[in-house]
Amino acid sequence: MVLLGHARETMPPYLTDNSLFRLISNSSLGVSIFFVISGYLITRLLIKERVKTGAVNVKDFYMRRIYRIFPVFYLYILVVLLLKYFFIHNIFSDYSLVKYAGLYLWNYKHLFSSFASPDNGFWFFGHFWSLSIEEQFYIFWPLMFIKTKKASLKKALIGMLITIPLLRIITYLFMPESRGQIGIMLHTGGDAILLGCLGAIIENSRRFKESILVHLERTKLIASVAAFLFILSPILSFYLKGAYNLTIGMTLNNISVMTLIFWSIYIPSKIADMLNTKPLMYIGILSYSLYIWQQLFLTNVYHSWIYHFPQNLLLVFVVAAISYHLIEKPILNLNKRASKPENKLRRPVPILK
Repeated sequence: MVLLGHARETMPPYLTDNSLFRLISNSSLGVSIFFVISGYLITRLLIKERVKTGAVNVKDFYMRRIYRIFPVFYLYILVVLLLKYFFIHNIFSDYSLVKYAGLYLWNYKHLFSSFASPDNGFWFFGHFWSLSIEEQFYIFWPLMFIKTKKASLKKALIGMLITIPLLRIITYLFMPESRGQIGIMLHTGGDAILLGCLGAIIENSRRFKESILVHLERTKLIASVAAFLFILSPILSFYLKGAYNLTIGMTLNNISVMTLIFWSIYIPSKIADMLNTKPLMYIGILSYSLYIWQQLFLTNVYHSWIYHFPQNLLLVFVVAAISYHLIEKPILNLNKRASKPENKLRRPVPILK
C-alpha cells in the first residue's frame, strides 16, 4: 500500500484514476497497519522472553534493534550523500535534513528549525518520520514493560491510548505550527504502536478466548470491520478530515487493524492462506529494505528511465533483495551468533511481579 501510494505520481492516470487503486494505495492506512503489527510483534517477543527466562534482557533488546535497523539505514544516508557529491547535486540542499534523519528526529524537526523553501531532501529523507517514531518507541517501551507490574501495564496502555487523541486535539487547537505533523509525532501519533502492544498483552490473558476469540468466528462482524477500515473510514476521512481523524478516526482504524490481525492469526480462511504464500512472505522478509530504499526510485522529481513506472517499482524490489541478502541477513546472522547463551556475559534485568 505504501509503495503504490508513493509511486502514484510516476504511474499513468489510467492505472491510478479509479476506486480500486485508491483502495490498495492508501499509504496512510498502510503505515497504521505496520505500526499496529510492529507494537504487537515487539510485545509478543518481550512476553515470550519473560515466560521463557523469567526476565527481559534490555541490553539484548537494544542490540537486536541496532543490528536490525542501523546498518541499512545509515548506508542509505551515505548513498544519498554520495549521490549529491558525485551525481545528483540537488538531491537535497539543507544539510540539517541529514542531521534530523540520522538522529531519528525527523518527526520533530519542525520544533527545532523552520524550513521556508522546498527542498528535494524532504522526499528523499521524509519517509524516516515513521522510523523515527519506531526508534523513539523502542527507547521507552522495553523499560516500561519491565518496570511496570503486570496488573498495571494494561491500565497504563489504555490510559495512554485515551490520552493521545486528546493530545492531538490540544495540539491542533493550541499549536497551529504543528498541525501538519500531528500524525507523525510520537506523543500524537504513536497510539497505533501502543494499540498493538495492548493487543499482545490482551492475547496473553486468560480471558482472551472468552472475550475476543469467540467473536472472531463471526464472518459478518469481520466483513464489517474490513469494510469500515478499507472503505468507510477513508471516505469519512476524506470528507470530515481532522474532525474525524484526530478525534476517533485514527483510534477506530487501529482497533480495526488489531481485530483483523487476530482474525488472520486464529481463524482459518483463504485470506490467511494467501498471506502465508511464499511471495507475500518474501515481501515481508524484504519489508525493511523496501521501506528504506523506495524513495530513491518512486519519485517524479527526476525523469530518467529508472524513475518511470513500472521499472522504478521493479528496481525497488531488486535493490531491496540485494540489500537484504548482502547486508541485512549477514548482519542479523552475526547478531544471532553474538546472542548465543554461551556468549552472554550479563544477567537479564528481573521482571517486577
